Amino acid sequence: MEREEADRVLYSFDVDRRTKIAVIVAKDRKGRPGWGPETTAMCDPAELPSSYTDKQPYRVWADKDGRRVPVSEVSSSAGSAHCDWQDADFLEWGAGSGGEGSADRKVYARDPEGVLPSGMLTSAYDGDVTMPAGARSTGYHLDDWELWLTDDMSRVYVRTSDGVEAWPAMKQHMGCR
Repeated sequence: MEREEADRVLYSFDVDRRTKIAVIVAKDRKGRPGWGPETTAMCDPAELPSSYTDKQPYRVWADKDGRRVPVSEVSSSAGSAHCDWQDADFLEWGAGSGGEGSADRKVYARDPEGVLPSGMLTSAYDGDVTMPAGARSTGYHLDDWELWLTDDMSRVYVRTSDGVEAWPAMKQHMGCR
């Protein structure tokens, strides 16, 4: 607990004396009797310890020097089980400070089992390609996956211990129903 007033309490989760998550709970707000959350704020999840983020649905990538990359820049996750997409992987790239919904944000998909609906991807996933000439490493990696780009952002390339995969972009605003 950071601070307490008669009708509000500020809780924080700190790492190395820096606040990473803050929550204000308030008592008896309009239409909400008793204690409940009033507002929250948190840093980019990449700043949280891996002991926490490893249990979350998103995956935090690292740069060439092993530093964790903000999930606002690049992140990935398995597909949702409630959609029956858990055999697919999604990679979000380029959100930057624009966040979700930003025009610069692109989502790519790995779908080796073909679980994603027809028409969801801008082209087919290919799990065995040759790295294109002119492809450049981003320096970002997640376990044995390394992210590579070309000038054509309709696909990203992921080098794995088994070869190179081409992950196509998703059509905008696609989701399960």
